[in-house]
Amino acid sequence: MKINDRPRFPLTFKILLALLAFYPATRVLAENRPNIVIVYTDDHRWDAVGASRASSIQTPNIDRLAERGRYFPNSFVTLSICAPSRAALLTGHYGSANGVMDMESDLQMEDDTLGERLKEAGYETSVFGKWHLSSSPERLGFSYASYFYGLVPYWDVEFNRQGQTLTVPGFVDDATTRETALYLEKERNKEKPFFVFYNSFAPHMDNSFAWPARPESIALYPKSNLPLPRTWKTGLNGKPPYIRQNRPHQRALEYGYAEQEAVLDHIQGYYASVTDMDRAVGELVEVLERQGLLEETYILLMGDNGWFNAEHGLTSKVLAYEESIRVPLIVSGPGVKQGVSEELALNIDLMPTLLELAGLPQDPELPGRSLAPLLKGESVADWREYIYYEAPHEQHGTQPLVAVRTADWKYIGTYAEETLDTLVFEELYHLASDREEQRNLVGDPAWGEQLEEMRKLLQEARERYTKESGLPYSARKWSGKNL
Repeated sequence: MKINDRPRFPLTFKILLALLAFYPATRVLAENRPNIVIVYTDDHRWDAVGASRASSIQTPNIDRLAERGRYFPNSFVTLSICAPSRAALLTGHYGSANGVMDMESDLQMEDDTLGERLKEAGYETSVFGKWHLSSSPERLGFSYASYFYGLVPYWDVEFNRQGQTLTVPGFVDDATTRETALYLEKERNKEKPFFVFYNSFAPHMDNSFAWPARPESIALYPKSNLPLPRTWKTGLNGKPPYIRQNRPHQRALEYGYAEQEAVLDHIQGYYASVTDMDRAVGELVEVLERQGLLEETYILLMGDNGWFNAEHGLTSKVLAYEESIRVPLIVSGPGVKQGVSEELALNIDLMPTLLELAGLPQDPELPGRSLAPLLKGESVADWREYIYYEAPHEQHGTQPLVAVRTADWKYIGTYAEETLDTLVFEELYHLASDREEQRNLVGDPAWGEQLEEMRKLLQEARERYTKESGLPYSARKWSGKNL
């Protein structure tokens, strides 16, 4: 039997037992379950929202979500690249456990996804916009789907709506919003709560590796007003030497990043694309409001990964620096206390969070934490002290690496092979005084004790979160035939 043909009833039986065990608590909640919308934005770095106050970017609609809900400025992904990030969100597990640590591997947890769990609990489940996993939406618990796969143009995109191919005119994220509106207004069963997984495409580059945003959005960002990254020219000091010769830096040079005009062109296009995406998100919120659904719906907006705009002389993602792994996270909805939570959050936290918000039992096997108490403004004494980042497979020109990040420190280990046996380079940054990660403190005797502490923390994190048997590349490569 192939992995993707595993029977589904083990999950059904598991959820049935859980619901029976928690019946007194869930019986009441089942009568008034909230709706759930996840907005997963693409290549959307943490400072690319106005709420961050860290850039001049204009995102009025996302900012309104932050104003009426809870904003988490210290949010991260477990692996900064499209498919692994989505697999982590939908399974609640790291890539070494769910099988997706690159763009080509099969998901090994098809029967136990967020979509499956909510569907089994009585939710109408649907997905819209970008899809970037080898498994089809249906296999992961989504009953309704209108999506496109991978790289597409920004305009007039071909969607797969319930198995039928059609071109949806206009800007790609506007099209995704219209497809979502069609479902919410006409297709869904209005007697049941719904889970909508909305995936933007912007600000990811289009299929010609450009940001063809609206002219009026580009006009909002005159290049004369855009600051160059301070680490644009000097950012590779103290970094692994291989980076200079590999894709993260060489592709940046192909884009012309040796000259500031090319850097500013890309920052301008990126910012304008975020603003265009923000407009589509605003229209989605308006649809919910027109339907009278907004007050009973949780909206969780998060980036799938960040993006280098020439910081450290780099482009793309995957590497464990802030611009790559840190993303926006905003939650609004019933009972969410307005404000900011500084706690460290991860994309694998969304699954336990939504299980709790939906009145379903928690799963002790999930490595993430429910954000529900933080959404109420409560203090959690034993909240995580660090996040762990796992990128063991070579991709987009990176070597295998893992990292730990606390509120003030980051340690990155680069390895010779994906089994993470041979450490070849170390990095230590004091984020409290060096947010741009310019000074690698490894080798400075003044920080020897801190280096040793971070090494121990990384080892603890590896033992706790990495499934070592999942690290070596196996034969589970996606053939491209099962979508």
